[in-house]
Parts: sequence; C-alpha cells; structure tokens
Amino acid sequence: MSENTRIKTLAAATASAWDAFVIVVGMLKGGTGKTTSAWFIALYYAVVLELPTLLLDADATSQSAYDWFKVAQAEGFEIPANLVVERYPFDDIAEYIREKRSEFGAIVVDAGGGSSRIFHEAVTEANRLIVPVAPTKIERRKLVATFDEAERAAARNERDVTAHVVLVKADDRTSLPRTAKDKLLEPAEGEGIGPERDEPFPLAETVIHSWVHYMEAFGEVPTELSEYAELMKELTA
Repeated sequence: MSENTRIKTLAAATASAWDAFVIVVGMLKGGTGKTTSAWFIALYYAVVLELPTLLLDADATSQSAYDWFKVAQAEGFEIPANLVVERYPFDDIAEYIREKRSEFGAIVVDAGGGSSRIFHEAVTEANRLIVPVAPTKIERRKLVATFDEAERAAARNERDVTAHVVLVKADDRTSLPRTAKDKLLEPAEGEGIGPERDEPFPLAETVIHSWVHYMEAFGEVPTELSEYAELMKELTA
C-alpha cells in the first residue's frame, strides 16, 4: 500500500469518529529534545493505546520529525499502520488541527523553536502542552518566555489545556538534574511563572534520562518506550 493510499484509507475509516486529544510538544528554543519526545509520545498513543495518531512536524526550520519518518521508511522500519506523520510548518496550524480532529484519536505536534507564531497557534488547540527542557541554566532561562507565550495562547484556547515541564537529557552522575528540579520548583524572583514570576513551574515527576536508547533513536521506530511510557501514564493518571 502506498503512503498516500494508507493515509486516505485511515482517514476514510475514521472520519467523524474521533475528537482528537492534542498534545503540543514545544519550547521556544531549539535542541531541547522536542522531536525525540514527540516521536516517543506519538508511538505511545499509536502502539500502547492503539489510537489512530497524527504526528505533525510544525518546525519551520529543521523539520526533524518528518525527516525521522522518511529515514525510518528508507531503512525498512515498520511504521505502525495507525500512525500518520505529516509536515505542517505553517501559521494556520490551528485551523489544520481543527480539520484533523475528527480523523484521529490523538494529534501530537512537534512545535519547534523557530517560530513563536506557530507555537502560539498550536497551543490554542492543545489539550496538553509538554515542554521538554534539559537541566542546564540556558535552557531553563527560555522557560519564562515559553510560558508567557503559552499563557497568551491558552487565553484563546476553548479547551482545558494543561502544561507540564519535563526534564530530559538528565544525567544522574552530575548534580544538574537535582539543581534544575530545585530551581524549577522554587524559582528565584523573575525566574518563575505567575504575576510576580516567582511561582513554580508545573514539573512532571518522571525524568527522561540521557540514555543512548534515546540519543540513537533517530530514524528508527522504537518498540521500547521506556520512560516516555511512564511519563504519559503519569500525565493521564
């Protein structure tokens, strides 16, 4: 079955049957593990929950999620039949998500750091925002701007959107994960969220470690979802 035929068949079979749960994986900075997180989360919905799932690559610059898909195809990896991967790095992504809600049980959006407009528009349609951040000072500093934009988008969101910061690329051999957790849960004035920018970030308990399993997953279709499965169970408990 050709890729176009597979997509059309899935869409026809599920038309008007769903109201997709939309997960936006995003941060206003590149290189934070968004694409890896988006892929593992999409596989969780498609493989573990067995839902028709759409993974949207909305990165206006690198489009790594879609590149991942094409490499996996070329290498002969079996793409789950209920997982569709598309590129959509355009400002009208909110409208596109609305169009696709009835065709899928879950929509995962990889919102890259290259466009605050695309990030904003995606969050206006999100049920959940997941913000992956490595435990370094430079990445934590970008969280304030990311949450400022997310709050502006949430004001336009007619659904009950929730946001979660997830520590990724964590190495327990260093003090960085512990320090980052402390700084996120007890931020200094001006480094947090809320009116005074001193309130804690909504930090998930599950931590994604800097395992080779994740770092070398590009271009493959992992069958072991490891900590990402635990993360999604935590967030949906």
